[in-house]
Amino acid sequence: MITTMFRIRKIFENLLLVLYKIEGKVTDESLQVWIEELRALNAQPDRKVILDFCQVWSISERGIEFLTAYLSSSLHDIQIINPSMDIRNLLHAAGLSQRVLE
Repeated sequence: MITTMFRIRKIFENLLLVLYKIEGKVTDESLQVWIEELRALNAQPDRKVILDFCQVWSISERGIEFLTAYLSSSLHDIQIINPSMDIRNLLHAAGLSQRVLE
């Protein structure tokens, strides 16, 4: 059984957008759950999705790799707010500056 060290919860929703808060840390052990949770965000095809990273303690290197690959390939409008400086720099380096709300 995989114990997740993070959670994603919906904290706001209206007709235009859905705001999710991500809390905790994403480890290699919880990577499969992380992947499934991010893929589930596509269930909101007509709304902008905002991911609030303000309470993310850390994300493993593989977790970041999947996040950047997911954001790069997603046609869905997904934005990230409040990432830590290291996550922000990695997203900018991956060419995903337009996905980070400053």
